[in-house]
Amino acid sequence: MKTLLSVLMFCAGASALAGELRDPMRPPQRNATPSASAPTTPVVSALFIGPTRRAAIVNGRLVHEGDTLGAFTIVALLDDGIRYQSHGVVHEQRLLANELQVKKPAANVARLANGGS
Repeated sequence: MKTLLSVLMFCAGASALAGELRDPMRPPQRNATPSASAPTTPVVSALFIGPTRRAAIVNGRLVHEGDTLGAFTIVALLDDGIRYQSHGVVHEQRLLANELQVKKPAANVARLANGGS
């Protein structure tokens, strides 16, 4: 009888553990669907324009011309924004004038400070 009770308790405990195992240190997961949280237009945070390459931070990711972010394809990186294609239509998203900060590379600044051109 004692053995049967032990087996039943073991099976009950095993079936309780057979459900979802959860790491108690992991933060709780949100149940938002990806389509609900996806932006309807790309958000441009920064532009990096160099003599040979251009890049931008769009929706929190570093992108270059030709990259795809969900439904958006980056067509061109402009001086003040991006040109992107979404569902076959080309759009432009620009940074606001008060958000633009033009920074020169340190090498150019040092050369200009020394009287170079």
